[in-house]
Amino acid sequence: MLTQAPHIPLRTSLLAMMVALSACSSNSQPVSGQANADQSKTNVTSNATNNAVPADLAQKFGQNLTKAGLNAKVIDIQPTEVNGIFWVTLQGLPAVFTTADGQYILQGDLVKLGQNQITDVTAPLIQAKAVKLFNQLDHSDMVVYKPATATKAVAYVFTDPDCGYCRKLHSEMAEINAKGIEIHYLAWPRSPQTVPKMQAIWCSEDRNAAMDAAKAGLSVSAPSCKDPVTAQQQLGMQLGVNGTPAIYSVDGRYLGGYLPAAELAKQLGVQ
Repeated sequence: MLTQAPHIPLRTSLLAMMVALSACSSNSQPVSGQANADQSKTNVTSNATNNAVPADLAQKFGQNLTKAGLNAKVIDIQPTEVNGIFWVTLQGLPAVFTTADGQYILQGDLVKLGQNQITDVTAPLIQAKAVKLFNQLDHSDMVVYKPATATKAVAYVFTDPDCGYCRKLHSEMAEINAKGIEIHYLAWPRSPQTVPKMQAIWCSEDRNAAMDAAKAGLSVSAPSCKDPVTAQQQLGMQLGVNGTPAIYSVDGRYLGGYLPAAELAKQLGVQ
């Protein structure tokens, strides 16, 4: 039975994501606490605001994570427009906010209240991070469905072959492609049981045929290979993906869960 797909920004508890990451598959490689000792390589960013990132924040935050029993590597720290609050990107996990002493984690959306308006401070940070991560992807590691004619827009879709709404979206692929939309599937297994299925898809000689079969509920088998399933799932976790389908535009906007072809085209600005 299909359940309602999420249509709100996907935010997930750091602790829950760490549990999910460690339980994902035998191929998952949780980041060791040792990585926190290597913070000199962390990309610590400052900008023209008065909220410069403290030089020792990456080290302090990494040490506090380790003391709390959380094995996570700090990848990047950026200032925000809020004095004393910083945006921390973690390897394979959702980004969080922290304070200047690195002792506190703030999760969720940071919102600015203005004159007759509310501004989401978090969304642009996530969007910029999504663009950076998508640009680092190897397109040969995706399962791509191209239009027969010219491509007007591209959407990245985190998917699972057993997900009901993923199957519904896939059943409309011909209509989606007919609108000039190119779909780039990324693996996001919702449970350890779907990891082997996704590995078989990505290791198949004809990935599209394997994906079609899996979405139809058929079994798929293929010789093992060096697959990107775990890496793509960890990328999704960094963006806060916690369910499938999760659809993004190339400019990093989260568009929603399942969207009918017409709505997807509208969201992507395709006429």
